[in-house]
Amino acid sequence: MKNDLILWISSLILVFLIGYLKNITDKNYPVTGTFGIEDKKVSYKLDKISYEKTSYKNIIISDINGLKGKLIWSKDSIQQVALYKEIEGGLECEIPQLKPGQKIYYKVVLTYKEKTFEIPQNSFIILTFWGNIPTGVKVLNFILLYGGLLLSFRCLLELFNKNKNLKKYALLNCTFFLTLTSLITPLRNSYKLGAINKYVPPIIDLLEPILLVILFIWVAGTIFLFYKKNTRLVTIIITLVTFILFFFLS
Repeated sequence: MKNDLILWISSLILVFLIGYLKNITDKNYPVTGTFGIEDKKVSYKLDKISYEKTSYKNIIISDINGLKGKLIWSKDSIQQVALYKEIEGGLECEIPQLKPGQKIYYKVVLTYKEKTFEIPQNSFIILTFWGNIPTGVKVLNFILLYGGLLLSFRCLLELFNKNKNLKKYALLNCTFFLTLTSLITPLRNSYKLGAINKYVPPIIDLLEPILLVILFIWVAGTIFLFYKKNTRLVTIIITLVTFILFFFLS
């Protein structure tokens, strides 16, 4: 019992670290930063993806009185300006939500007294708009994806536990990835594409090819495990391949 608990905790820690690394290295990770004005901090977060229902909101966190700002954005080479308004603890501005898949280029320009701060300097951030995804769908997607990763690591660590529950964990992992790939991912992508109650997207737009590959290797690997063929080698390979492919997921 104690040994199982240690292996589960180890799996959780490994999945947390892998998930954190995936998050901060993702191409869509927001541009964030903090700088000082007269010994006071100004913090910003410039998103690269918006899943909002009606508008994209950008917030500048600061307690500097007199700080003003504007968000310069362009679509189809037409430039527009959204002014920040003062809110408690900073500034806020909004950009109307565009159709799923549409993109804009934007930057933030802050002014204080006679000083101007351009974020980012000499470039723009690309913001892609997608349809709003219900919280329930996002939660299920998270549970099944990271639950699958957790079980993957647990299968690997089960090698140190004389493979007592290896088949059970592998079979459960197949169930997680099958449900994720066949049900939750298509539903999530339908909302993301704004297709719900509007049109039927091509099947290729609803599925995640990488998840299909992960599902295939776990089904194939589990069959090998049930026939007790190269158990240790098969477990190591399918687990490592799963985590390598995870970093290529959008």
